[in-house]
Amino acid sequence: MSVYRPIYLKTISRSQRTHQTGASLLEVLIAILIMSFGIAGVALLMAATIQYNKTAQYQMVGLQIATQLAESMRANTDGFMADAYAKTDTYSSTVAALTLPSCANTSACTSIEIATIDKAQVANTLRLALPGGDFNLQRNGNRADIWIMWMEPKTAASMSMGTANCRAAAISGLGDPPRCFYMRAAL
Repeated sequence: MSVYRPIYLKTISRSQRTHQTGASLLEVLIAILIMSFGIAGVALLMAATIQYNKTAQYQMVGLQIATQLAESMRANTDGFMADAYAKTDTYSSTVAALTLPSCANTSACTSIEIATIDKAQVANTLRLALPGGDFNLQRNGNRADIWIMWMEPKTAASMSMGTANCRAAAISGLGDPPRCFYMRAAL
């Protein structure tokens, strides 16, 4: 059989309570400070996630356009072997859209004319699909080295994306180098 024993609360005198004055307020302020750092970290993480998502989107567009160009070259091997698809100029993000050339004989285009039209279409597509979009192409035997270039938004500069995939001659002397996607296509 258990015996019920009352529990007596210890009373605190007024002089003992004065040592705790403001401690709860300080704890709340520290908790708010820690929470604000956490929320700021999550906001920065979200911003970086959005930026990396945009970079991945640009890379996918670059891949699609490079694949389209490779298929055009495979369809026009005579133009490719004649180096009509070669484009090795220095990158510029401010080049205006190209006027699509036409064939001298409208009923039958030559392989060089088809290659010139293909290059102009790809250049215009890149300018519309990517910020500052451009490309370089170099023939190496029966292979084509394709570089798709674009300018990342200014916030990407802080993420040090680098220019490891860029053709050195295409970006030499540029203050703000582009982001590059490289693809090699065999014909």
